[in-house]
Amino acid sequence: MKLDINISIPDLWGNKKFQKNEWGNINYLVGPNATGKTRFVEQLKQQCQNQNIKVRYLSSERLAGLERQRYEYFGYSALESGLNMGQFAVLKNFGTNYGLSADAFVTLKEKLDIKIKIEATLSQLFGRRIRLVEEGGFLKPRIQKIDVGNEYGPEYGLKESECHGLKELLTLLTFLYNDDYNCLIIDEPELHLHPQFQTFFLQELRKIAGNPLNSPEKKIFFIVTHSPYYVDIRTLEDLKHCVVFQPDKPPSFIDQIDSEDERRIKRLLPRLNTHHKQFFFASRPIFVEGYSDQQVFSLIQEKRGKPLGALVACIIDVTGKEELDLFFKICKKLNIDAKFVADLDVLTKGKLRQSVSEDDRCRAYLQTEGIGRDLMQVIGDAERAISACLSELEPKLADTSESNLQNFRDALCKASELDKKRYVYLLGLRYLREQIKSLISSNTKEGSFLEGRLQKIIEAFKRSGVHVLSNGELEHYLPEYKDDKYTISDAAKVRTFEQERDFILESNLTEGEIHARYGELINILDEATCPKEIDMDLYLTHAIREWIFKVQSAYNRGEVKNMDSLKINATIDWQSHSRIFDLVEFSLDQDGFICRIRLRPLLDPKEREVKFNNLVSAANYQLEKN
Repeated sequence: MKLDINISIPDLWGNKKFQKNEWGNINYLVGPNATGKTRFVEQLKQQCQNQNIKVRYLSSERLAGLERQRYEYFGYSALESGLNMGQFAVLKNFGTNYGLSADAFVTLKEKLDIKIKIEATLSQLFGRRIRLVEEGGFLKPRIQKIDVGNEYGPEYGLKESECHGLKELLTLLTFLYNDDYNCLIIDEPELHLHPQFQTFFLQELRKIAGNPLNSPEKKIFFIVTHSPYYVDIRTLEDLKHCVVFQPDKPPSFIDQIDSEDERRIKRLLPRLNTHHKQFFFASRPIFVEGYSDQQVFSLIQEKRGKPLGALVACIIDVTGKEELDLFFKICKKLNIDAKFVADLDVLTKGKLRQSVSEDDRCRAYLQTEGIGRDLMQVIGDAERAISACLSELEPKLADTSESNLQNFRDALCKASELDKKRYVYLLGLRYLREQIKSLISSNTKEGSFLEGRLQKIIEAFKRSGVHVLSNGELEHYLPEYKDDKYTISDAAKVRTFEQERDFILESNLTEGEIHARYGELINILDEATCPKEIDMDLYLTHAIREWIFKVQSAYNRGEVKNMDSLKINATIDWQSHSRIFDLVEFSLDQDGFICRIRLRPLLDPKEREVKFNNLVSAANYQLEKN
């Protein structure tokens, strides 16, 4: 549908603007909190109205007046007292202006067809029948429970405390079926609805979605959501009409996709589940190869006390490098700062190599290093060097008596495909570097050339957001894995994961022990998540400065002489401050007083002590770092 939308939010985006002229029947506005989605739809509503679109906006506070909260118009519960029929016009006006939904009951009163449809739906979903009763000029919704055998129970008034899901779905469906509007903008339609009802509402919405300019009975929808259940992307067109918000920049959307990527992404879409769709809502999604990677990384972060949610990050497991590559392309087009963790064999096979090679960050790094701009060419040079080394190495391995080299030789022999043989060689370099170097003659320049190139290739991947597990696979980093380095069976993967998971969950490791066990994985996690430490000291220091000043002032006035008089002094306000520290000592000496406090563990796990006297400069006091 043709709709010219041009939106600017200077305090969020600077002088940049959002422009989009083609919209789908259902458009998803998604992204993390505090990225401007609600402010965006306020302008969107006005611009749609300016183009003769009959818009109804339902805000995330749309149930105001139908629950326990006050609004400018609703100084009471509209459900408890009923809706004043003499003020229907005012009610509609408030609903339209503020995005409220209480006038849904007015629609049910005025439009019998919608009322019948809503009654039938609610009776099936909730086992409730709704009836609107006029009493003394007020419209009051009444509810009857439908028992087994379709018997009606006693009737009662719909209370403000009644099932929020019932009220939510009742009002949403009313506006969905109401033909007064041909465009609905709904902010967080998932509120109060469990996943099955979210799915039901989306199914009903799809029945009505369409271009209202061609079919007047149809509606266009803009859905602002944080729920992966609502992001129902079935086709490439659905994906193109998904607008993704990120901090400090205008939202992005996919405009064009080349034919080869279209074919591959089309095959991916049916496999997108609610877990995959988290990447639409995270500031920093991290894609990994498999559920064990996802579980282990998440458990490590949790054990470190650095939950991913606090970083607005999430770890998403996908099925192999093919899907890693597709998500790499999708995230790049949507301007999502995604990270990827790939096994070492990403250097020897798969399309992700080509996608990284085309990334500007990769090209800039290679150019800075003076080795061109084409990563695939650099990889090709490395592959030729591996082949040269293997040509010299394999005959020498035939008669080796060293067990480590025998295992390496056997793995090379079992590698039937060239890319697998190259991968085995890379693992050999990782674990048998000196032994392999001793077998390659000093005049084989490819050996020394290769090691330098490999480091630059891995760094080029990282510059593009792809972190390569240079040890091989996840299992190579886990102490519980003790089997073959070159070929890890599925059974070994499962066994190692279960053992490592149980160890993490059951152990009580210190921070140092966690780093000693998972140091290399933690480095990858920190690089991928860019963790930000919460600086509690800044705010503790401010609170302590104020309290020092209060204690000094009370002492100078002669109001405090010991701990008891300090605690009851009104200006010192010990009751409030006792929540952040304990009073250890307050005593007088010939120079004045000495005071010691100990920070409470909720705010300071190390329970640091602070000591001050009447001569300390409160304004310049600085809490010592941990």
